[in-house]
Amino acid sequence: MSEPRFTIYTQFNEASRLEFAGMKHRIHSLPADLFPTDSLPDRLARSLAEQRVVHVKELLESFEFFARVRRRVRRPTIVELCAGHGLVGLIFALCEPSVTRVVLIDSTQPPTFGRILEAFTTIAPWVADKVAYRESSLDESTALPDGAGVVLAHACGELTDLGLDCAIAAGAPVAAMPCCYGSARGPRVPALAKAFGRSANIDITRSYRLADAGYQVDWTHIPNAITPMNRILVGWDRRPG
Repeated sequence: MSEPRFTIYTQFNEASRLEFAGMKHRIHSLPADLFPTDSLPDRLARSLAEQRVVHVKELLESFEFFARVRRRVRRPTIVELCAGHGLVGLIFALCEPSVTRVVLIDSTQPPTFGRILEAFTTIAPWVADKVAYRESSLDESTALPDGAGVVLAHACGELTDLGLDCAIAAGAPVAAMPCCYGSARGPRVPALAKAFGRSANIDITRSYRLADAGYQVDWTHIPNAITPMNRILVGWDRRPG
């Protein structure tokens, strides 16, 4: 597979800037000319820098994830599970006029969320009325709004599996970028784990679970310079069972 290129923050395709992509440094601590233009993503980066709460890695991975899944999971309501700061959901609220409601779900709302939301609404006031944060643990009983699209960006271990279960139960299109495979549900064919590695085999198993539920399934990737855990599973266009 060829190295995926940046599609939103294309300036990071330049070798001189690539080294910054995976840094867990807050945006304000990095060179100001990383985000120099009047584009909406660059303006957002500068607004987040003023709030001093988001790492550049998190911003880049959220936008690149969004860019690769937006068409297939886009619905009037977007739900981000294991949302954390909720950047992916907020980006849908920012960039997609057809998205009128964004529900961010996590067990605890981070104390910095209000400052992140302020950074968005400073440049895009329309975001505020779209977004709600719901504090709730993710389990098999988590109910999703009817007709929603579902995203999970780096939900750890079994949380990705639970998120896929919730999407399947709701018949919702879903995109997940897994990480931390230690607690993930194990593979059903150990020989595949030996041949391809445990993480790839787990995602193969997840892909079959989506396909068995009637979804079309695809894999895509964000740039490895952001994170080596860059695989995205997308399930869409579910056929009735």
